[in-house]
Amino acid sequence: MSKFIKEKESRRTLLTIIKFVFAIVLTLLSYTTTKDVTYLIVGLPELLLIFVIYNLLVDTKVIFRLIADLLFFIYVAQMLVLYFGNSYVTLTMLKNVQFLKDLGGRAVAYILGTALVLAIVFMPGKRIINKVNKKILIIPMVILLILEIGIHGAYKRYSPVQSFGTIFASEIRYQQVKRAQVNPELALETYYKASLDDAIAKPDDLPENPNIIMIFTEGLSYNIIEDERSIMPNLAAFEEESLTFKNYYNHTFPTLRGVQGQLYSGYKLDDNEVGNNLISIQSILANEGYNTSFINVEPFNDIFNEYCDNLGFENIITDPENVHGEADGMTDSEAYRLLMDSATELSQGDEPFFLSIYTFGTHVSFDTPDSNCVFENGSNEVLNRFYYLDAYLGQFLEEFKASELADNTIIVFTTDHATYADQKYSNAFPDYRRDCTDVDTIPLFIYYKGIDHQEIDVNGKNSLCLAPTILDYLDIDSENYFLGTSLFDAKASTDFDSTFYDASYLVSTKDCSIRYLEDLEVDDFLSQVLSYYTALEADR
Repeated sequence: MSKFIKEKESRRTLLTIIKFVFAIVLTLLSYTTTKDVTYLIVGLPELLLIFVIYNLLVDTKVIFRLIADLLFFIYVAQMLVLYFGNSYVTLTMLKNVQFLKDLGGRAVAYILGTALVLAIVFMPGKRIINKVNKKILIIPMVILLILEIGIHGAYKRYSPVQSFGTIFASEIRYQQVKRAQVNPELALETYYKASLDDAIAKPDDLPENPNIIMIFTEGLSYNIIEDERSIMPNLAAFEEESLTFKNYYNHTFPTLRGVQGQLYSGYKLDDNEVGNNLISIQSILANEGYNTSFINVEPFNDIFNEYCDNLGFENIITDPENVHGEADGMTDSEAYRLLMDSATELSQGDEPFFLSIYTFGTHVSFDTPDSNCVFENGSNEVLNRFYYLDAYLGQFLEEFKASELADNTIIVFTTDHATYADQKYSNAFPDYRRDCTDVDTIPLFIYYKGIDHQEIDVNGKNSLCLAPTILDYLDIDSENYFLGTSLFDAKASTDFDSTFYDASYLVSTKDCSIRYLEDLEVDDFLSQVLSYYTALEADR
């Protein structure tokens, strides 16, 4: 019997060693994704603290063993997500679980990884520092706890356990913003503007009411376009023919916030299909006599269908018979074909048109749908999907320039948000450093036949500025509730046009520097955002 007990104790000791060796290896592996030694400097001492706590609790009451296992689980789960996703778990990730199918084959890796973590966490453990008195273990634990408290300020986002805690803090703040009551009419008045910025005269060679094609590409950071490997040669050439804005950042993440936020120049509270009842670029253009249409490339996605219906366009265009991409979405070749056909048809009408599209094929985890259209040898899915997009964008631009559309149509090319900097992105661009997985510089190009190439440095302003910039360029004026400013006015500024905000991060991009807001800045910003959200409830 005693031999059996000894063998059982030996197995539990071995399993405990395996658990913590696994955690150490996973921590070191995460560095291959982040390339940031701060995660190691903060993470490994935190793991040591968990190891000490584990030894104090594992051989005691069940409730204390569960606490020990929970701390270990949080650490390992966070490191696993960091390894795959280049950040710890965020509120934005949790709120987008409903779109798990959009991860394609990547979802399988996440599910298997989660299963592995759970299996290791719940392996039976045992105290393995047997010869050390528990009272002595208290000393290093206290020292490590002091270190843990010390990193709470500037370095808490590098801490696996503290970052996990911020998810709950973010959710509490988020719910407070949703519940807080502000007078809607007063809030509406706060953000009301009688007119738009007028910082530039409309180019003389543009027709009075040009057609407008606005393209939102899924997750495209600017570094991909300018990469020396020529991943997107057609788009790079298009930039050289366009008016382009440098050091321009996304204002939010993910798509549902990004597209609506740019069209309305405002933040979106939820990652859902609910619309915005304020003034948008499409509603202003409709008042100017434009036919407004949006192309839905995900006609089998009920959430996205309702989202498109609530964007405020007069028409939603779909082609469900030509949907052969991943996650029941159109491939980029199908999307650009529909865009060209729709623009040609709309040009036959008596009204100028505003036609917008969001293309889906460059979504994280997707690969090229065509094995004959790959980047170099086709071994890198990240580079493949952007190369594929570029090929069909090039075909669209060639056809557009050869058509009558080119004589009276401007193209606005941009993205819904920056490319998510997960492990595969980081590996594909090893020499490009990102300070936040969700925030980066993004493209904004304006093109029409005969335009002179020009670059404007906007010094960290963000995509809330899209709508006021385009309307300023066209000399269209309107009352509005825009949070952004015209990029043509270097002196114009608001509290929002260089602040990134989603469910997880509050980041300043002012002066092209990524800076996480301090607690007092966060509180001040959220109070203003609360007022804006309340304005959405007001009667106009």
